[in-house]
Amino acid sequence: MVAKKKLIIFIMLIAILVLSTTATFAIKLEINDRGEDVKKVQSIFNNLGYEIDADGIFGQNTKNIVMKFQENNGLKVDGIVGNNTYQLLEELATDVYYKVKQGDTLSEIALDHHSDIEAIKEENKLTSNRIKIGQKLIIPRVGRGGGEDHSVKNQLVHAVQSGDSLSVIAKRYGTSIVNIKLANNLKTNRIYVDQKLIIKEMRNSNQPIRLAKGAFIWPVMGRISSYFGWRTHPIKRSREFHNGLDIAVPYGTSIKAVASGTVTHSGWMSGFGRTVIVDHGRGIKTLYAHNTRLLVRKGLKVHVGQDIALAGSTGLSTGTHLHFGLLSNDNPVNPLNYLP
Repeated sequence: MVAKKKLIIFIMLIAILVLSTTATFAIKLEINDRGEDVKKVQSIFNNLGYEIDADGIFGQNTKNIVMKFQENNGLKVDGIVGNNTYQLLEELATDVYYKVKQGDTLSEIALDHHSDIEAIKEENKLTSNRIKIGQKLIIPRVGRGGGEDHSVKNQLVHAVQSGDSLSVIAKRYGTSIVNIKLANNLKTNRIYVDQKLIIKEMRNSNQPIRLAKGAFIWPVMGRISSYFGWRTHPIKRSREFHNGLDIAVPYGTSIKAVASGTVTHSGWMSGFGRTVIVDHGRGIKTLYAHNTRLLVRKGLKVHVGQDIALAGSTGLSTGTHLHFGLLSNDNPVNPLNYLP
């Protein structure tokens, strides 16, 4: 009787093991496959920021996306959606539910979960960046896993470790101390353990930018003397719309490219004086005006953090400052929404 019970238990354990093994390794999608499983995987990739149509056909474009995802996430790069790839996709496709703790800010929560401030606000119907202790937030996973829209190769998040310094971190990522400070709005070189730093790499930075909070570094550190919006013009004394940020800095201060791109204008512009315009792709351009000297020429490709001009007061200006403008499809937008 005892032996019979042991046999039954053994058979049940074998059955459970077989079922779990079958369930675990049931997924295998590869090129030329079709159907709802393929469509589901494509939909997940689409939500993660990859440019892909959920048509249910595992073609070459889908394979390329799969390989890119695998490469970005340390998986075996074979273009096949096997168990490991599918499990990670499902994990990343699931929204996170987060309870706000003391000291939390929306920007830190977004960084910790590889999300986006605006996406979190939209998902939770927040009208401002204010959050309170105990508040429950849904953290959307849009852009996780290396999708082009959020996790571009020229932006990383580094958690400061014991022994780190800005010079050590800059060398590790092939960038500069100035870039790190501009990307994180740091006034000094002091950093602390577990601090999250946005790293804008100088290398591998050819990918088009996307308008999101923290998409750019600051072009220069200084006091904002005039904000985006309606104001009384300091010279004309008339009510006019100011389509950029004025940042007061000393004469000759180096002006940095806020993201990689191609110079489309380097010369004099009426009212703006000596001006540089950089095209970052996807209809996004940045404008740097009132400079005393221009360091780049039209047609030159520049990288994030590169010196492109020296601050001055040329054109219609009351003092040394940078007028920094941001254009989306030739329409001015508020740069503050997309700076760190």
